[in-house]
Amino acid sequence: MKKRHLMLTVIVITTGLFLLGCSDDGGSASSDLVIMNAKVFTSDTSNPSAQAVAVRNGRITYVGDDSGVLAYIGPNTHVVDGQENMLTPGFIDNHCHVLWIGALQALMTKELYKATSVDEIRAFVQRYANENPDHAIVMGVGWKYDYIPGEMPDKNLGDSIISDRPMLLMSYGGNSGWLNSMAVKQLEQRNATAFRHLAPAIDSEGEYTGVLKHFHAFNPLDFYSIEELGTNIKLKMFNEITKILNDGLSYGVTGYNDVQIYKSFIPMLLEFRDQGGLDNVRARGSYYVGSHSLEDEVGLKSSLEYWKSLHSAKSDAHLVLGDSVKLYIEGVFDSHTCLLLEPYTDQPNNYGEATWTQEDFNKVIEIIDGMGIQCCTHASGDGGIRRVINAYENAITVNGYRDARHRLEHCDLPEPTQDQPRMAKLGIYAAMQPNHFFGNSNAEKLLGLDRLQRFEPWGSLEKLDINLSFGSDWAAGPLNPIYGMFLATQRLNYKFEGNWGPDEKILIENAIRHYTIDSANALRMEKEIGSIEVGKYGDFVLFNIDLGIIASDWFLIEYPIQVEGMVVTGWEDFVVMTVVGGKIVYQKSGEQ
Repeated sequence: MKKRHLMLTVIVITTGLFLLGCSDDGGSASSDLVIMNAKVFTSDTSNPSAQAVAVRNGRITYVGDDSGVLAYIGPNTHVVDGQENMLTPGFIDNHCHVLWIGALQALMTKELYKATSVDEIRAFVQRYANENPDHAIVMGVGWKYDYIPGEMPDKNLGDSIISDRPMLLMSYGGNSGWLNSMAVKQLEQRNATAFRHLAPAIDSEGEYTGVLKHFHAFNPLDFYSIEELGTNIKLKMFNEITKILNDGLSYGVTGYNDVQIYKSFIPMLLEFRDQGGLDNVRARGSYYVGSHSLEDEVGLKSSLEYWKSLHSAKSDAHLVLGDSVKLYIEGVFDSHTCLLLEPYTDQPNNYGEATWTQEDFNKVIEIIDGMGIQCCTHASGDGGIRRVINAYENAITVNGYRDARHRLEHCDLPEPTQDQPRMAKLGIYAAMQPNHFFGNSNAEKLLGLDRLQRFEPWGSLEKLDINLSFGSDWAAGPLNPIYGMFLATQRLNYKFEGNWGPDEKILIENAIRHYTIDSANALRMEKEIGSIEVGKYGDFVLFNIDLGIIASDWFLIEYPIQVEGMVVTGWEDFVVMTVVGGKIVYQKSGEQ
């Protein structure tokens, strides 16, 4: 044992005996948990570092040096020796789908992420179908465009995989769906309106091709009852959510913004919460508002009133509902459905497409903003981003300025000379997911090398003091924040080359803040979480490495990785302990 550790042990024992003799209750300031002898990165700019933290009744009561924390130790205090390791606030994922897509994991195979050919897709899907004969539909997630003939599948190819049950496969980015003939027929028959809202592609003869361009909006409960989906499927869904949340705790993720919650899912989510499913984490849900919503404006306003009522009626310390919504202005780059200011490099006449006209989007944002609800809009292309900024600006003109914190989700390609300064002026937040920067073999073909120099411009946004927050976009990317922080500081692409805008790298200290206090701001929860400050919830993570090494040249050599779908192998063991509300909710095996 190091001399410092031995001295610390003696101090703790001596102080505990002294307090035991002086106070029947262990001292008026006695805490439930104390972590000392740590390198504390607080994400609080007014007090950026410390050695020790104390928590009582779930909230932080002390942040300072080791000597000062001794007054907070009583006979019942659990004292943890940080062994001079790094302690940070719990990481907050600003944009993910751990609740809704987490639940859907009970209905789908994830092996498609591993596939490199249609033949492998066929083998994975057929095996999953055979293993789950009780499922009304066969689902999977993870197929990619590059090995599909013509880079886009169809129902005939789907029928060659499985034809006796509806097959619905989600692309690796989550926006495109691939259906077989039975799925096309059944979805249209069961709910023609919901099917139309998924934007089914049509061929030159007016027939459905089997591709849904807005599969991100697919909700199986629009077409099937929970009972038909599978035996004990609700329990299986709850188990899948629990599994991904536990994975997150092992990575140091304590907070989530699930940005796509459906009305039909809310009762299940509340049931999961009431059964204790969210006791070890904090989550916020954002209500999905589809691009068809203005077809029934009265119904839209009624749904938003219901959603808003949940903020006071159903929210608590572990689940916040009713204060934000999710919209889409466009699709994704890989399917040429992001709206661009200049055409795609590989299709000189194609600028992409938007899911809303500017007029309609202005109107829906006016309505939502006028109700005091935060807007979180999927916007990746520079054309789509501009359309969203226009609508947010219009809402300020119509409704007046407030601290709305309207967000651009992804914000991959904001135009630098006009739109980035407008974001700063209007107080628009950039909710980004650095793991998207890694890209794939299509990136240069679609956007060209010149545009990739301003792709994911974290450094430029920082210079403009735009609130920049980080997340994972799980299940479209790995949940582990180490992966995102590595890309934010190293800017290596899928070829592990650094030629896509190297000047946009950021400091690791900033990356940590974007994943903690800045994400808390983006969730409008900064008064409760996001930094290690007295009065906030005791949510923090103890690492066995100094996160500063992530930005070093030798990090990949020392800690090699393999990226497979949404799993990063090799970076799983950096977290020693994760604490939520002063309760240890994850501890690495073998650690005391």
